[in-house]
Amino acid sequence: MLQIFKVILFFSFSLNLFANVPKTDFMQKDFKVTLDWLENKPKSSAKDFFILQYMENTELSYEDAKKAYDMRNGRNSLLDRAFKQKFNDKLTPEDRFCYNATIEQLKITDSKCIALGLSSLKKASDLSKSDLNFFISKLDPYPTLKKDLQILIAQNPFEELKKSGVDRFLRIFFDVSDYFRNKYFNKSLENQFLTNISSHKDFEKFLRTVIYNKNLKILQKSFDNLQTNKTLTAELQFLLGINAVNHTNLVAAKEFFTTSNNISNLREDKDKALFWLYLVTKENSYLDELSKSLDANLYSLYAKEMLGVKVDNIIHKVDLKNEESSYDIYDVFSWMEVNQDSRTNLDEIKLSKYQNLFSNKSTEPHLAFILERFNKFRVQYFITPYENLVKKYGIYKEVLIYSIARQESRFIPSSISFSGAMGIMQIMPFLSKDIAKKLNEDYNIYDQFLPEKNIEYASFHLDSLIKQFDSNPLFIAYAYNGGAGYTRSQLKRGLFKDKNEFEPFLSMEMISYKETREYGKKVLANFYIYNNYLNSENKISLSSIFQKLVWHH
Repeated sequence: MLQIFKVILFFSFSLNLFANVPKTDFMQKDFKVTLDWLENKPKSSAKDFFILQYMENTELSYEDAKKAYDMRNGRNSLLDRAFKQKFNDKLTPEDRFCYNATIEQLKITDSKCIALGLSSLKKASDLSKSDLNFFISKLDPYPTLKKDLQILIAQNPFEELKKSGVDRFLRIFFDVSDYFRNKYFNKSLENQFLTNISSHKDFEKFLRTVIYNKNLKILQKSFDNLQTNKTLTAELQFLLGINAVNHTNLVAAKEFFTTSNNISNLREDKDKALFWLYLVTKENSYLDELSKSLDANLYSLYAKEMLGVKVDNIIHKVDLKNEESSYDIYDVFSWMEVNQDSRTNLDEIKLSKYQNLFSNKSTEPHLAFILERFNKFRVQYFITPYENLVKKYGIYKEVLIYSIARQESRFIPSSISFSGAMGIMQIMPFLSKDIAKKLNEDYNIYDQFLPEKNIEYASFHLDSLIKQFDSNPLFIAYAYNGGAGYTRSQLKRGLFKDKNEFEPFLSMEMISYKETREYGKKVLANFYIYNNYLNSENKISLSSIFQKLVWHH
């Protein structure tokens, strides 16, 4: 009976989801988000996106904005900021003065104002010792801040800070200025204190703050002595391995990478650890194991290339029924239901229903997504939809667009990210609005769900990135995800310049922002696969790609 009940539930869901419904209302001309419309939508990142559009109404009352804001799907920094900017209680003039006061102005105020003015230790840590002593004498009502400032003026702030315990150590370490941190905290940590920090909730933040700062090399070396205990995640074990490589401590690096590989649950994480085990040991057994991976990532693909193993689990075309589909490809909420429903119990019955629903070329990306899940990712789909929109840009940009679109959205037009990025190419609204202005076009935010408009705007944006980053697909990918300014700041740190035995792989791991770091590697793997499928006259090897990952500026 229970099994029959489950089948009935699924068919009930199917009839509702697969019904021949009219085209999405928000794609109609002059659509406006209303409270009634929002109330009928399920809580999700998609709904948060529309709440944000509702907040754009200049005549919105506090009461209506609060009702919409309370419908959000949990914490959302964009919505929080939008609501606060519109209705935030203003600081009193007195408090605002204290926050912005100069040091000389603070000296003639009371203790409350001083506490407000020095609430940022970044500001306080750059003061002279005489100024700090003066403020310390005024801060008896604020013992926590007083103690913080006393640590800053200590003869050895680092040793004094360690005596204060892990919580205060980390809080002050993060809050002081870069200049103060580099000058006073670039010292070795003994194993016991480091072990205590490693169990703190902010250890990952501490580790990343230190490892990506070239001015903290002495402190960085302390981590090599940290035991490879399994309380640390596979990701942190891997990062500790990269840190050890940076200091040519390959014995420690091997231990960290081995532990990372052993406790990794994700195939791509295991492959990354295996590849670095090969790099630091030159043992081909790691390459052999890596070449058996079914995940199409840079490391497994490179291992197969080096060993001459054929990649046989990549599919470029989906068998479609080529029948009319009732599915509305622009409906973000329908796609959200499909995405959720296909996460579990994706059996032959469900697959058949989805094959009937996603039956034509416009729904090819949706079916490819389902098939990949159904096959438990043992096969990888690198499809080429929207050929009529992409081919006109030439082979290089065609490959680049496919490489980015696959990573961004799997080619689903109705995709919306948690940050509000939209469409196939996941363009942020502020960027699409700016592009519309540059193209002298009327702007409708919902047009970004249209493949032709989204790809056109992405192409326009990519023209600028291609020029700035010398047509290098990895650097373009970094800039597409993290911004051109961030990417230049990373490259200026000296990445992709050295020619030691671990390049360009070490530089690829030293991109400080995790999302951008991993995104770049995935797009580069996509670029390799798509180029060799679409560009038969100019196939490339990963070896040749890696040799060209050099920043000359």
